[in-house]
Amino acid sequence: MKITEDNIVKVAKALSDRTRFRILKEIIDKKCQSCGDCEEIAELSQPAVSHHLKVLFDANLLNSEKDGRFVLVSLNKQTLESFCDSILDLTNKM
Repeated sequence: MKITEDNIVKVAKALSDRTRFRILKEIIDKKCQSCGDCEEIAELSQPAVSHHLKVLFDANLLNSEKDGRFVLVSLNKQTLESFCDSILDLTNKM
């Protein structure tokens, strides 16, 4: 899948925040996290974590799945791979 320039910028902005990067890294390490688990990872309030998760969702870096009353989030691997491929393409042109 080819990623658009706008999507590359969205992903880069989402990953440029230390808290969002830490949340995403933990989601990748554990394969899946509940939104409540993300609060513990970030050590922030629920509204702050919701904001960070929204930015990651808007960048299409996360998938969600409802499990009863919990929402489980996981990495959208295709988006991250496309982003990485785009960055590698830039370095190959140097």
